[in-house]
Amino acid sequence: MRVIQLQRSPNTYTCRSYLLLGDWNQIDAVNTLIDPGTDGYIMDEIDTIYTGCGKVPVEQVLLTHNHFDHAASAELFKRKYNATIYGWVPGPGVDVLLKDNQVIKAGDDYLDVLHTPGHSSDSVSFYCQAQKLLFSGDTQLRIRTPGGKYTRDYVETLIKLANKDIEMVYPGHDEPFNHDVRSIILETLQNVRNSEII
Repeated sequence: MRVIQLQRSPNTYTCRSYLLLGDWNQIDAVNTLIDPGTDGYIMDEIDTIYTGCGKVPVEQVLLTHNHFDHAASAELFKRKYNATIYGWVPGPGVDVLLKDNQVIKAGDDYLDVLHTPGHSSDSVSFYCQAQKLLFSGDTQLRIRTPGGKYTRDYVETLIKLANKDIEMVYPGHDEPFNHDVRSIILETLQNVRNSEII
């Protein structure tokens, strides 16, 4: 599976969007977009990428959560590409509701759906076990000091992610990173536990 980080609009507050393709653009690969963002800015870039002979550039859209900066343009992708929209909760354009531990083909690989509440109750992350990578959306993996207030759900989310073999993280806003992922998550878990749990 190839991961292409798409360019964000310089004029709009939006998330990072990722296009997942098969390594060789095979006919059975499922061209997948994670978080389409605020507007259709990334459509022009997607249309310049070779996504397979006779294949639609975006066959499905996976939403990490239903906040405006991640999901507002989902219906544009449905209209332009006839893409199926997946989300944890009903929302504009959502066709299929996700379930915890569901497996979805993306590119030529598979993603596990992980319900990861904390940022929002409908937050999910997508984990590719074969490539040891995580699309974390707005699930905060790096909290450097204790303090603040956090939900019990968020503590459970961090425990769940700490138990996965993750070597690469594609966040919803920050730069992707591939160093000391488990150590970062465990440090965050410790700092959250040393804060106020509500």
